[in-house]
Amino acid sequence: MPKLSTRRVRNPGQRLFDRANLARDHGKLDDAESLYRQSLALRKKVLGLECPEVAQSLNQLANLLSEQGRHEEAEPLYWESLALRKKLLGMEHRDVASSLSNLANLLQATDRCAAAERLYRASLKLRKKNYGPRHQNVAMCLSNLAILMQTTGRSAQAESYFKQAVAMLEATAGPAHPLTAYTKANLADFLRLAGRITEARPLAKEALKDLRQTLPTGHRYVQWAREVIANFPTA
Repeated sequence: MPKLSTRRVRNPGQRLFDRANLARDHGKLDDAESLYRQSLALRKKVLGLECPEVAQSLNQLANLLSEQGRHEEAEPLYWESLALRKKLLGMEHRDVASSLSNLANLLQATDRCAAAERLYRASLKLRKKNYGPRHQNVAMCLSNLAILMQTTGRSAQAESYFKQAVAMLEATAGPAHPLTAYTKANLADFLRLAGRITEARPLAKEALKDLRQTLPTGHRYVQWAREVIANFPTA
């Protein structure tokens, strides 16, 4: 009797999950949501309610909802994913750090900045422990903290964190990597809001150029860089 493939059993819903990520990257958000929900349902059915794959699907679905401003729907999914990851993987796992950072993004977006800062700093500590002090995941956490500093009026700290993040990403991921370019766009927006247009404009243009070369047109990073440039005063 031929041996049956075990790929789908070992990782049920992965194909749906990958398709959802691709749809999200191309800006097809309705398709992405449907695929994430299908992946989540399949994983729960096959693997049970408590497994890392279910936590992954919950986290990614929450990311999608939060990006669309659907924070009330996203928040319980983030908390559920975080609780599962802590229980299944341990309090100091790198996926716990990711969940903390994602939840912090939502808290910041809903004006709970003090709580967001606590989670960002907890995530940063875990990421440094898991990856070392100079890694792109550490840099992205610094970038998130920079945005929070900017939001709460701590401009000097914000600029310092942004520049640390950009330098770290250039060294670890590469100067034209999408994460590097996205962080440069964030720094450019910070400089624009500070009235430092001559510094900000070329940085924003560089970021958009790099993002267009590496990501689909509908990707959220490309759209954000375009928005940053559109907000500059007419030359």
